[in-house]
Amino acid sequence: MANPPAQLSIENFRKLTPINGLREESLQQLFKRVSVLQAKPGEELFKIGSSNGDSYYLLGGTVELLDESGTVLRSISSGTPDALHRVAHQIPRKVNARCKNAVNYIRIDSGLLDVMLTWDQTGSFEVDEINDDDDGDWMTRLLQMKAFQKVPPSNLQAMFMRMEQVSYKPGDVVVKQGSEGDYFYVIIKGRCMVTRETPTTPKPIRLAELEAGACFGEEALISDDARNASVVMLEAGTLMRLAKDDFRSLLTAPLTRNLAFAEAKALVENGKAAWLDVRLPSEYKNQHLDNAINLPLFMLRMKLASLNKATTYVVYCDGGRRSTVAAFVLSQKGYEAKILDGGIPASEA
Repeated sequence: MANPPAQLSIENFRKLTPINGLREESLQQLFKRVSVLQAKPGEELFKIGSSNGDSYYLLGGTVELLDESGTVLRSISSGTPDALHRVAHQIPRKVNARCKNAVNYIRIDSGLLDVMLTWDQTGSFEVDEINDDDDGDWMTRLLQMKAFQKVPPSNLQAMFMRMEQVSYKPGDVVVKQGSEGDYFYVIIKGRCMVTRETPTTPKPIRLAELEAGACFGEEALISDDARNASVVMLEAGTLMRLAKDDFRSLLTAPLTRNLAFAEAKALVENGKAAWLDVRLPSEYKNQHLDNAINLPLFMLRMKLASLNKATTYVVYCDGGRRSTVAAFVLSQKGYEAKILDGGIPASEA
């Protein structure tokens, strides 16, 4: 019989990968949702082919990873560096995970973890600025952005036709932190303030002030995450907005492309592309594709100059959210980027 579940300290929780990439407030929130579980010797945490999307972390005991024939491929014991990482987390599962002895572990919804990582690593609330010409032609100014210059003319025409003009009063909330991403915005007239709330601060933190010519809101639409900040009108103003589905079909799709692993690998091996891993350094160290460049999403904009605009990058992560956001950011800045569909295959990790 398994021993009573051990208590998990916040200090040990903070060491787990990629949990250690979360902001402190997010890490604290996730920690409150976690319970230590127990399993008996011989019990299976998951089986080959399972699509269970949870992440398992070993806190006590030893777990054996077996192939279909029952051969033990690898063992993971608590207290080792391997136990700081998720147990064989490729989906669908490529191995059986069987408890060699009494085991204590935690399980976390991988989708939730991926959303939180993407939220936190894009939490600076990036905005794009358009030159504010005197003629007030916002459409012409919008087309000056590099991202829009790559979009087919027919898509741009449809985009302008589908954009909706909305007027706001001072104090109106345009975007609420935590709400579902629904629109991409362009400020035509007026000023907005961007704030972010955290559990550790009594008042919202002021992140930026946006004026006419600023665009915002795209990252929540791309990653399908909740808004990572609030935007409130400082004065009466006018904004143009494009609905989520239109933004994805007219703008995101032309700027990004998913590649199957075989196609992507052929491009890299033929010198026509390079791997770009946008996960945390600890995730990269644990497993990565050969010769991949590691540039975490939260550092991407700061380190863009280290990349070569003559190179096509095949971007990958685990769940797809971070790589999709990264590919769009790269395309915005004039780089060629593709997305590795499905993340790293288990056979290549």
